[in-house]
Amino acid sequence: MSIVLSYRWRRDPEHLLRKAGLEGRVRSAREEKRFLDSLDAMADDELGDLCIVMGGFMDGILGRAYRILPELPPMMHGFDVYYREHDDRASARRILRRYGAAGRRVILIGHSWGGSSLVLDVLGHKSCRHIPVMALITLDPVAVRQPRFLPQVRRWLNVYLPYDRAPWSRENNVARLGRPWGFLKQASINYVPSALRHSRALDMFREFGAAFIELVMLDEELRKQD
Repeated sequence: MSIVLSYRWRRDPEHLLRKAGLEGRVRSAREEKRFLDSLDAMADDELGDLCIVMGGFMDGILGRAYRILPELPPMMHGFDVYYREHDDRASARRILRRYGAAGRRVILIGHSWGGSSLVLDVLGHKSCRHIPVMALITLDPVAVRQPRFLPQVRRWLNVYLPYDRAPWSRENNVARLGRPWGFLKQASINYVPSALRHSRALDMFREFGAAFIELVMLDEELRKQD
């Protein structure tokens, strides 16, 4: 059962919350269920494209992945942006299925345990394996279970730390215990960040993720013109 810690964060798009008769943020599990039920009932033309940012362990308190939200490229205007923690997998799957059913473009971003949750428990779940994903970004994902190949993902950027030379800091050591995935042959692109710090989700995104999304979006536009 998910333990959601981010009620103080803005988890769901404000314009959709208003359509559901809620204020600017969800403040209880009951309100979250009410919103998701309303989302399922909304007409497809009320939905934009989809972006989910998923944080790792303790991100509901520390907000490291949450800081990525305001850094999303301006060309993602028209995307409905959601934030979830690594253990809120059921909610993420439900949202993904809703937007997938509407045929919307999908971009997923996960840090640490949030990255592996997206790969293993959201995209790897039988209910979501058929949904096309335009871009997936994993920022130093960790998990005991190993990643799988995701044929529904068109482009996958994996940013990882080489822990044989990364500093022995507290957060890096926690990541070491969590089993970092490192280089992923399943990913389209693998990069090593300049600062070898597992906790620097925002820096990793700024260094590689934002430009990757911009290239993906430009490529999509070119594909439409062909």
